[in-house]
Amino acid sequence: MTIFLQTGIICCAALLLTAMLTVPAEARIQCRGNFQMTKYGPIATPYCEEEQIAFVARSYGQNVTGSQVRKNPLMKVYLCQTLGYDSRLKGSCAGYGPDSYAPAR
Repeated sequence: MTIFLQTGIICCAALLLTAMLTVPAEARIQCRGNFQMTKYGPIATPYCEEEQIAFVARSYGQNVTGSQVRKNPLMKVYLCQTLGYDSRLKGSCAGYGPDSYAPAR
């Protein structure tokens, strides 16, 4: 084998090994409560608010996901009306919580 062929094989092996050892970037949205965490700081987003609604509902024993809350607006209204007294939902359920209703006469 010539020196050029050996060098080529070693370079290909090194590139293959490097490609196998790289870690893919995490493209998942990171939420902390109602806020999406970005490199610029927290941003209030509907996605994270709906994830928070699902998280609180699961803590009360309901089997619901953030995707279900996003895809079904009436589920969001129902969960906010039934669980809106929880202080963790004050930002997420601002328009639907029990304290948004007019007092009974």
